[in-house]
Amino acid sequence: MKSIYSKYQRSILVFALTMLVAVGLHAQPSPKEKVEAMRVAFITNRLELTPEQAKQFWPIYNSYRHDLAQLRRNFFPNNDGGGDAHLDADRQMEFEQKKLDLKRQYMPQFEQVIGRAKLNKLVSSEEDFKRLLMQTIRNRRQQRPGGRW
Repeated sequence: MKSIYSKYQRSILVFALTMLVAVGLHAQPSPKEKVEAMRVAFITNRLELTPEQAKQFWPIYNSYRHDLAQLRRNFFPNNDGGGDAHLDADRQMEFEQKKLDLKRQYMPQFEQVIGRAKLNKLVSSEEDFKRLLMQTIRNRRQQRPGGRW
């Protein structure tokens, strides 16, 4: 019975988080806002966060994402798309190292809140989400005339 309750509880949590994100968005959310809402739902579901964990996890994760975006802006000031292109090899290596340093800075905070097993899931979930997002974009481009969504 506890297993059913925890699945039910997770479903409510995912729904509640998705609704909170949706309520905070404008009537016509931008593609970026839609992606962030998808990311929240995907990671919450994948990590199977308890409500207590989610309450502590999301502020840390949002801070991490903010710092990562700031790092990208510092290295790619003219790139609104957030891609990691147009750097020479040395500068690209510097960027990758700073990204790794940032991850190492946040990992102890994540581990304290969600534990080692879920921390490992978090790392793989971020990569899985990127792949899912890229596949979704490819599928939409193939379905629409002109190749843009």
